[in-house]
Amino acid sequence: MALACAGPSQAVRQEPRETVPEWETPPIPDSMKPKVAVAPEIAPARPAPPPTGRVEAQPLEDDPSVRILSFTTPRGQPVTLRYKQKAHSVGKTNRGHLEDGRCLPDQGPGFVHFGESACGTDETVTLVMFAIGEVMRDHPDTVPVVLGSLSLPNGGRLRPHKSHRTGRDVDIGFYRTDNVPMKHFEDITTDRIDFDKSFLLMANLIATGRVQNIYVNYALQQHLAQAARDMGYDDGQLSWLFEYPRGRKVHAGVIRHAKGHTRHFHVRFVCPIGDAECDEL
Repeated sequence: MALACAGPSQAVRQEPRETVPEWETPPIPDSMKPKVAVAPEIAPARPAPPPTGRVEAQPLEDDPSVRILSFTTPRGQPVTLRYKQKAHSVGKTNRGHLEDGRCLPDQGPGFVHFGESACGTDETVTLVMFAIGEVMRDHPDTVPVVLGSLSLPNGGRLRPHKSHRTGRDVDIGFYRTDNVPMKHFEDITTDRIDFDKSFLLMANLIATGRVQNIYVNYALQQHLAQAARDMGYDDGQLSWLFEYPRGRKVHAGVIRHAKGHTRHFHVRFVCPIGDAECDEL
């Protein structure tokens, strides 16, 4: 899907101020690394562990900007994505900027976007679109998910956020159990959040191996963890995935607490391969 850089659009309502900690992703233990995938004529009863994605320049292409990302989805299916990397993430997410950002339109297959900050690295945009597509594959009648802030076309300060400067951050809303479409982030009671579908989106993002952390309010993590357990993740995998139940100050797991973040979750990707000036710390 070709995505042109969309011009600024007025947000329906201002996003709340958020504070996202600058924590480093925990190392992936050997037990969580991908195994040899079996051709899934029937989806496995339990999902493959979150793998480390592999990105490299495509040696068979004449274009050094082409990247290959190979990984196994939570359903056990091997996937290879190819895309061109033109954008560059420079510096830290709370101090840097974005060059030649790839921008989303106001709406597309499976999503709607609000606000003026619709741009990210090519990797960020590609992987978000992939994960949304996987949710649509399992739930073809689902309403679009709401996407909020990414970065400005050239990154830099984006009020009221402290981060979202380098194209590696994206705010994603929760799906609703009643499958009612939304145009912006809304206050949804816990019993109306579709944790199964929302975690499925998170799981497909994490499976790419390119997620540094996902930030969501600790009070919601127990519900997401139960959705993960229902999906087939075992105790070891849940411990690697979630900060819960160890407490919101433990700073462990891929999915961690951040103040607020009850209307959406914040995904931060690692630095794109080849962006030497990008800083994950």
